[in-house]
Amino acid sequence: MMLVTNCALIQIKGSRRDKLILISDMLYHATKGEGVCKTELMYKVGLSSAQLERYVPVLVKAKLLEVSNHTKKAIYRTTRKGKDFLDAFDRLVKFLD
Repeated sequence: MMLVTNCALIQIKGSRRDKLILISDMLYHATKGEGVCKTELMYKVGLSSAQLERYVPVLVKAKLLEVSNHTKKAIYRTTRKGKDFLDAFDRLVKFLD
């Protein structure tokens, strides 16, 4: 699985990232280790807190991310469906390159 932010689609869009690329970055970082908290996800993907608050509920509702509240902080992990999305998006990026 590749980190999608380095793909040619970024060059097409200029300095702004496409929504699908933001989503794939979020899902990619949430696959690492035991998942990530919102703050870590925000910094790794380079989102503002307002952007994160807009995207996370949508990804959870779509069952691409899951939330675990075993500690004081909510931890976000990419679901199987989210990993399938990443694989499909990676194939699409390779197809377009």
